[in-house]
Amino acid sequence: MLALLRSLSYSWQQGKNFTRWQWLSFSGWVSVVGAITVYLVASRYLPFIQVSEVHSISYLIMAYIGHFGLLPVVFWIGMLPLALILPSRWLLLPISLIVLFGGLFLLAVDTTIYSQYRFHLSGFVWELITAPEASDMFQLSWFTILVIVFVLVGVFIAALGALSMAVWLVKRKLSWWCGITAFSIWIFSLLISQVMHIWYEAHYDAEVTGITRHFPSYYPVTAKTYLLDNGLIDPTQVRQEVDLSVSNKGQSLRYPQNPMQCVTPEKPKNVLVIGIDAMRADVFTPEVTPNLYALTEKPNAQQFMNHHSGGNVTKGGIFSLFFGLPATYWDGFAAAQEGAVWIKQQQAAEYQMGIFGSATLVSPAFDRTVFASIPNLRVTTEGTTPSGKDLQVIKEFEQFLSEKNDEKPFFGFLFMDAAHSYDVPTGYDKFKPQWSRVDHVKLNNDFDPVPYFNRYKNALHFLDQKLGEMLARLEAQGELDNTVVILTSDHGEEFNDLKQNFWGHGSNFTHYQTQVPLLILWPGKSQQKINYKTSHFDLAPTILQEILGCQNPTSDYAVGSNLFDSNAKRDWLLVHSYFNYGVVTDNRIIATYPSGQHEVLDLENKRLPEEKMPADIGFQVLEAISRFYR
Repeated sequence: MLALLRSLSYSWQQGKNFTRWQWLSFSGWVSVVGAITVYLVASRYLPFIQVSEVHSISYLIMAYIGHFGLLPVVFWIGMLPLALILPSRWLLLPISLIVLFGGLFLLAVDTTIYSQYRFHLSGFVWELITAPEASDMFQLSWFTILVIVFVLVGVFIAALGALSMAVWLVKRKLSWWCGITAFSIWIFSLLISQVMHIWYEAHYDAEVTGITRHFPSYYPVTAKTYLLDNGLIDPTQVRQEVDLSVSNKGQSLRYPQNPMQCVTPEKPKNVLVIGIDAMRADVFTPEVTPNLYALTEKPNAQQFMNHHSGGNVTKGGIFSLFFGLPATYWDGFAAAQEGAVWIKQQQAAEYQMGIFGSATLVSPAFDRTVFASIPNLRVTTEGTTPSGKDLQVIKEFEQFLSEKNDEKPFFGFLFMDAAHSYDVPTGYDKFKPQWSRVDHVKLNNDFDPVPYFNRYKNALHFLDQKLGEMLARLEAQGELDNTVVILTSDHGEEFNDLKQNFWGHGSNFTHYQTQVPLLILWPGKSQQKINYKTSHFDLAPTILQEILGCQNPTSDYAVGSNLFDSNAKRDWLLVHSYFNYGVVTDNRIIATYPSGQHEVLDLENKRLPEEKMPADIGFQVLEAISRFYR
């Protein structure tokens, strides 16, 4: 303690006499020394990262230096104007000490939480661990409390030591070239790590991409679509060169939690999933989709009236549909190139696989997640427009059916893109007036949504016609006699329904962007309309149990329940977006943000400042997003 007081006194006495130029120098040196301290604390993440190749070790070093160096660099940028404008420049000493201590403490807490639960600290998590109910999940013994006290003291000593070292370096009048060299190493590492990630992510390198989830708030750059569009990579060839059978390389997944115990029936049903991108639930009507809606009157039609996706974007929607898991697991599964149990069990049952996506399956990387186990996966479709590609998808699927072995079951996945792209063939204008060309820069809170919405409905009407014709042909050929047909979407689409200037998807977690149609034609089941809430998390358990004969409890591989289990608890739904997620309950939305903050909203996206997050639901969410990590 005496040494601490002496160090603080030394820094104070020396610092208060600094010139403005010396304070500028101090801001730089405290950032450099602070960076070293940050690297030491962040080293606690390294034991969870497994790398063996030279290039992946090199990437880890570059990413480690580049990412964790961002914190002190941001600190330095904030210090510079203070050093220039503060009249009492000695205030930089306590300000620096407080910021350093706070930053190092939060980083130390995050490393501790990650080592125990495999998720990172956020405002959502912080509120839970500081809530009165936290003891139900986080058991704090006296020893743990003592460790926390030691961590606090250690972090304070580290912050004070960094401050004293910076003051000493200023007094030593060390050359600025040392600081410039340190900054150059950081910027070089940052840039090289991003370039390496772009290249190795596009080449399905599990060790490189597997590092991402271990670092807090780490979002490395990807450019697979750009490389693909410019002919710099051939995804089909790359997939053939990579051993996709090696699962969990460099990862710590526990999926499924126990070996699957499945006894497939002697003559299993075929499965056909038709996904219409961006189809919201309330456009599944006789007016907009007459052919598909007519299927609800089939004797075996199962219509789910209150069904929700696990995402308000494509990545979250499709991932949750096939895995039955939140897309918070995306990075871990994509890095490990771990396919969905649903798909792998169908392969084990010798299903013939026909996967046809209008948009590419490499971005989002469904070729590395949902369909990672499928060899020679077809990842692109020929065509110049989304509607043209949709027609090609239908054509190629029907060709697949004509060439298949009738002695074996088949699985088909058709993912249609016209509605998502608002692509309407020339002259297709059933709903008028129709916006002649979608121009997103014109969208604002005063924009009339009717022409825009009409164009969207015209695209859906076009798809309805073509898919209706296809299903009619398949029925006439007898293909549907033993086929479970699933019609749904990945997410909804908003047209300023809330009058809050929200358009499209990925911007909020209200039902406009998350509720989607779900219609299943199931041979052997009687027609019914199901009104209780269901979600995409329920699809995988349903198929695995009722078609593939799997006896495992659903908790072994999913967070959902069988669609037909009306007694299943569905108190909350985790909906994933681009970089964040929302927890949707029957009357509240807890929206998280990439910054780590969260807020409680009503179902119309209006903030409820007095409302608190239900702790019991929060703990259930944390358990769900960490269950399948070791």
